[in-house]
Amino acid sequence: MEQDLSLYPQKKTKYNYSLIILLVCATILILARTYSDPDLWGHLQFGLDKMETRKIIQVDQYSYNSTGQDWINHEWLAEILFAIAWSAGNAPGLVILKTIMGLLTIGIIYKHFISIQINYIEAALIVLLMGASLFLMVYRTIRPQIFTFLFLTIELLIIRMAEKASYRWLWVMPVIILLWVNMHGGVIAGIGILCIWLPSHIFFNRNTWRKSIPPIVLSLAALLINPYGIGLITFLLKTTLVPRLEISEWQPMILFSIDGLMYCLTLGLSIGGLIFSSKERKPVLLLLFGVIAIFPWMAKRHLSLFSIAALILMGDHVASAWKKFYPDEKISTSNSYLRNGLYMLMSVIFILMTFFLNYWQIKIEKRVFDVPGAAVSLLKQSNVSGNLATEFDWGEYIIWHLGPQIKVSLDGRRETVYTETAYKQAMRFIFGIGEWDAILERYNTDIALVKTNSSVHNLLKLKAGWIIVFEDSKSVLFLNEKSPIADTLKRTAAGFDPPEMLGYFP
Repeated sequence: MEQDLSLYPQKKTKYNYSLIILLVCATILILARTYSDPDLWGHLQFGLDKMETRKIIQVDQYSYNSTGQDWINHEWLAEILFAIAWSAGNAPGLVILKTIMGLLTIGIIYKHFISIQINYIEAALIVLLMGASLFLMVYRTIRPQIFTFLFLTIELLIIRMAEKASYRWLWVMPVIILLWVNMHGGVIAGIGILCIWLPSHIFFNRNTWRKSIPPIVLSLAALLINPYGIGLITFLLKTTLVPRLEISEWQPMILFSIDGLMYCLTLGLSIGGLIFSSKERKPVLLLLFGVIAIFPWMAKRHLSLFSIAALILMGDHVASAWKKFYPDEKISTSNSYLRNGLYMLMSVIFILMTFFLNYWQIKIEKRVFDVPGAAVSLLKQSNVSGNLATEFDWGEYIIWHLGPQIKVSLDGRRETVYTETAYKQAMRFIFGIGEWDAILERYNTDIALVKTNSSVHNLLKLKAGWIIVFEDSKSVLFLNEKSPIADTLKRTAAGFDPPEMLGYFP
């Protein structure tokens, strides 16, 4: 980590380890609460498939309208890690993996603040305030994005060190990019940041090109070390700006919202820090911060990237401004038995709360996504094989429980598996617009599972040849009467008693 003693040039950092333990326990308590993302079932299944076959599967076996489309799985390595965690400990294994990644990312940022002589309590407050989106949004679910947050953190710290003329750390970037490109498509943001930083840095430091260009060129070359070669890079570049109107997190951030509030808080603290800071303002770092500050206006899912950038690029200025306004306010680092005992007691309480709040076992809650558990149980009990038209958010849940025996019309893999034509047909079906039944007519669709009281629910009730075999408050299962599985599914449905649905993954 870089060393900048400008804030406290005559004072060494003192560690209050009992307080640090308390902070770690509190962070674990926050991170341990987990909800299932709609794609988690798929990520896990695809990772288990790779472990079983010992190869990266490039032809999809879980959808019936993806014929002829290569499967570019840009998260294959992350999925293997998910599968390993699941194999080792089921849902607790996944939660522990997510928690470790969160602790590692937040811990690196916190250690960075300590290394530049920010008081450990001030550092904790800055992380909490400027990184609010990390706690409230990112680490609630288990997704490959958790690796992007770690890699972005390391990348920005390396850039900071290079701005301090410590160029040797740039040689770590090729390794970071090599891992990143095989774990998550967020590597495109990382490469974009490097491509902005390098010419900007050379512009202000003309004699440093020999030290800065070679490792960045090697980092760009590392992008090609993936199962798909240049095809993965062109795919990611092509899909970066593809509109995703059906996915809320890909929509631009709304200022008057919780996301907007967190953005304004982080941006306000950053600007205030810059105005009142006594530290040197590096123009290249300011440029990077300005560029990344635009990201949430493109898609609100990028708010977390902005939070990380604000912490690393602006956190020292916020700390400097704090000292300027409160120069005489000192937080005691006394190691008194009473204080340390209190911290340790609170740490134990946090640990116990973590287990109590999760009913003595770590679980992944799935209530938030309202999955069609009863209908899927019916299909599993019937043991039929066929093609199922369904909702976007349900695709990978169905794949986990019924695939590849039941193949789906759409799932969260989007353009990595489906052609543009197939994708649009599936979306028209979901929303009940235009040629909404094209996917039923042009493919051998046997069954349809849709949301209760949705537009397509009402349309299917009016469509000749399609009947309802099961419905509850969440979903409705329609059957094509001409399907070869019709008689079997009808018999199963006639004697089906829906089981009690647990509210936890899987």
